[in-house]
Amino acid sequence: MKKVLILLILFMNLTTVQAQTQIPQYKIIASSNEQRDIDEMYDVKNQLLLKYKSWAKGVDDVNQVLIDHLDTFHGQYKNGVYTIILGEGKGKSLTGKLQVSYCTTSKEIKKKSLIQSLFS
Repeated sequence: MKKVLILLILFMNLTTVQAQTQIPQYKIIASSNEQRDIDEMYDVKNQLLLKYKSWAKGVDDVNQVLIDHLDTFHGQYKNGVYTIILGEGKGKSLTGKLQVSYCTTSKEIKKKSLIQSLFS
């Protein structure tokens, strides 16, 4: 019985499950390369991030949230990218991730177990 228990604990420490969630992204394209259009692009970005935070807080399906609010910024949502084209859309573009909280780190956390470190 002890051998089975030890093997079970060893097996549980060696197996890892990596769950990844698809974080939606945004892309905002300015009307032109003039400074006022670039400033407008950054203003729209700030508005989008604030609104997304209130839209997605406590919601499981963030994709549906973005689809429901396409009219707010006259955007398009395809393949996880919320695209907003300002004016003619011939200027610079701005991209980033849409997150409810930006206090999270992007570093991958590697778990090590005591048994695994003995054999490495």
